[in-house]
Amino acid sequence: MSRRLHLDTNALIALSDPEHALFLEVERCLLGGGIVATDAVAWHEFVRGPVLPEDVTRALLILENRVLDLTRAIAEKAAELFNASGRRRASTADCLIAAACLDSDAELLTRNVGDFMPLVVHGLKLVC
Repeated sequence: MSRRLHLDTNALIALSDPEHALFLEVERCLLGGGIVATDAVAWHEFVRGPVLPEDVTRALLILENRVLDLTRAIAEKAAELFNASGRRRASTADCLIAAACLDSDAELLTRNVGDFMPLVVHGLKLVC
C-alpha cells in the first residue's frame, strides 16, 4: 500500500515554499508513489487567507484536487475525538481534520504537534 499523507493547514501554506521542510516531506511522499490529500476544514482555513491565487492553484495541482468532503462518519468521529480528548474549546477544527485523516488511513503532516498530540492515543499518526 502506498503512503498516504494528509495535509494540515500549515502544510498547505508550506506548499508555496519549495525549501520548507513540510514541502520537502510532501515531495518525498509523492516521489515515493504516495498520495497527498487534505480535507474541507483545512482547505477552508487555507483559502480564507491571506493567500495568493497562484498558491491556491499550486496546492490544487499538488493535491490533484484531493480535498476530502466531510461526511457524517467523519463528523461523528470528530465528536468522539473531541469528547475523548478533554472537550478542548479550540480543538473542534483539529478534531475534524484528525477524523478526516483517520478516515483516509493517512498520516497527518503538521507543524502544530501540540494541537494534535492529544489525538495520537486515538490512532492519529503525526508527521512533523
